[in-house]
Amino acid sequence: MGKRNKVTTRDIAEYTGVSQSTVSMILSKKPHVSFSRETIDKVKEAAKELGYQKPQKGVRKKDSALAKSIIVICPLLSNSYYTMIIHSITERAQEYGYTVFTVSTLRNVSREELYLHLLSGFELAGVISLYPPTKISEANALSKQVPVVSIGDKPDACRFDSVELDSKKPGYLIAEHLISLGHTRITYVSTPIRAKEIGRIHRLQGLKSCFHDHGLDPSNIEVKSPKLAVYGRYSSDNSEYENGYALTTEALEANTPSTAFVGNNDMTAFGIMAAIADYGYHIPSDYSVCGFDNVPLSAMPQISLTTIEHASIYKGREAVDIIYKKNAQKDKTSKHYIMRMEYEPELIIRKSTGKCKLS
Repeated sequence: MGKRNKVTTRDIAEYTGVSQSTVSMILSKKPHVSFSRETIDKVKEAAKELGYQKPQKGVRKKDSALAKSIIVICPLLSNSYYTMIIHSITERAQEYGYTVFTVSTLRNVSREELYLHLLSGFELAGVISLYPPTKISEANALSKQVPVVSIGDKPDACRFDSVELDSKKPGYLIAEHLISLGHTRITYVSTPIRAKEIGRIHRLQGLKSCFHDHGLDPSNIEVKSPKLAVYGRYSSDNSEYENGYALTTEALEANTPSTAFVGNNDMTAFGIMAAIADYGYHIPSDYSVCGFDNVPLSAMPQISLTTIEHASIYKGREAVDIIYKKNAQKDKTSKHYIMRMEYEPELIIRKSTGKCKLS
C-alpha cells in the first residue's frame, strides 16, 4: 500500500490522543467553541510538526452543498419504529428546505464514532441520533459545531439537545396493566442488555418499580437476554424478532411460571407471539404479551399487540424544529443553550393481553 503524503485531521487526532472533531474545530477556528489552552497548543504544535496544511478555500466550497442537510444516525433500519421517525423527520425537513441523509450504525460503537468524526468535517444543518449516543464526548464536541439532537432516553453528561422519553414510565404502565389483570409473574424478553442500552434497562426498572409499589416481589420478573456473541448470530435485518422467538422458546420449554411476556420493543414482542403460537398456546388465554413502540404492524387485527405509544412521529418533527430554531438563532446570539423536550407515554390496550389464567 502506497504511502499517504497528505496529513489529515485524523492523523493529528491519533498523534495527540484527542478526538478528530476537536482537532477540526481548533484548526478551523470554529466560533463559539472553547477548549483548554493545553489542548489548543498540543493540536497546533502537532499540526506544525506533522506538516499539516489547511484545505484551500475553493476546495471547502463543496461542503456548502450540505449546509441545508440533516444527517440521521440510525441503529437499525429493519425496525419500523426507526423508519417511522425517519419518515416524520423527512416530511418536516422538506417544509424547511432541508435534505435528509440516513446512516446506520447497526449498534456498532466504532461505526458510530467514525460517523461522528466524519460529520465534524462538514458544514451541516444538523445531526439527529435516533438513540442515545454511546460516544458522548464526541457527540458533545460535534454539538459545538452543528445542532445535534438525540431522540430517546437522555444519556448522562450530554451537552446536546434532546427529545426525550423516560423509559421507566412505559415499563411501569405495562406492569400496572398486567397486574390489574392478575399477572404476578412475567418474563421480560430483551435484546442484549448492556450499560449503553439505557432504554432497555429503564424499561426493566419501570417493571420492577411497579411490582415493588404493588407489594409484589420484583424477582417474579424473569429476565431473558442473550449474550452478545449469541445475538450476533442472528441476521441483522431480523435480529430482534429472532431473538424474541428464541428466548421465548427457551422459557416455554423450561415450563416457565410466567403468565405474561413483555418484549423490550414491538419487534421482539412479535417473535414472542410467534413462539407461543408455534408451541400450540393461545394469546391471551394462555399467555399475555406486551411490547413497546406502537409500530403500525402492532395494530393489525391478526396481531393486535398491547403496547406503548410514545409519540414517535411527533418526536421526529420536534427534532427538526429544534435544528431549524438553532440555525435561525446561531447568528443572533453567542450563548450556547440546550433544548430538551419530553413526551409522556400512553398505554395502548389491544387483544394480546387478558386476565391471568391462574387468577
